Amino acid sequence: MRICIDTTILLDILKDEFRSFQEKLYTALARKEDLIAPPVVYAELVPQFEGDTRQLDIFLDEHRIAIEPLGLDSVTVAAKAWMKYLKRKSKRKCPECGHKLNFKEHFLSDFFIGGFALAKCDAILTRDRGIYAKYFAQVVDYEGCLGISSR
Repeated sequence: MRICIDTTILLDILKDEFRSFQEKLYTALARKEDLIAPPVVYAELVPQFEGDTRQLDIFLDEHRIAIEPLGLDSVTVAAKAWMKYLKRKSKRKCPECGHKLNFKEHFLSDFFIGGFALAKCDAILTRDRGIYAKYFAQVVDYEGCLGISSR
């Protein structure tokens, strides 16, 4: 099974946080799943290694995570979800005064990861399930593959 690994899971390992999510990655490794991530995950991890891409490459190799190109299919899926997000975002206004409201912002990188997961993988392993459930509802959560309900 091809599993897209979100940046959040790798940060959990690096920071030794959210052990239950770390365990899901180690379960995937034990099950010999194909663990892959798009280049944007790589880019998001570079600061954790203070720019030392050699150390980042070693970390990814140790966890058997391959970086694969996004591809036009992933980018197209991401762009359509991004447009949906932007459309929803622009409609948020105060019901009393009509002033545009600020709310939690998502980054385009989240949409690239979601598009990649939908176009190229069987499931996604992430701690940030909300955005993927909302904008990429067809993406299977790896927890479901393990018979575990999401948080």
